[in-house]
Amino acid sequence: MTTSKLLPILLGLAMLAGLTGCAMFNKGTMHYNRTTTIGKELLDLKEARDTGAMSEEEYIEVKKEIMRGGPIKVNLEMKE
Repeated sequence: MTTSKLLPILLGLAMLAGLTGCAMFNKGTMHYNRTTTIGKELLDLKEARDTGAMSEEEYIEVKKEIMRGGPIKVNLEMKE
């Protein structure tokens, strides 16, 4: 193979390797879309507390997260 034919192939492979390597350093942004209303979430939360599915402390923690408007980030332990 001649140098004139080999050069475009090598450049193409170098570009491909560079582009795939860039994905490792790509920092994405997470977007959160609420699919229910805050009111509905609070009603469901109250029902979970009233039926004993969660403690008062857990209820207060999750309610604060809901009121902040973002994704809920709490760890609830399973009760036996």
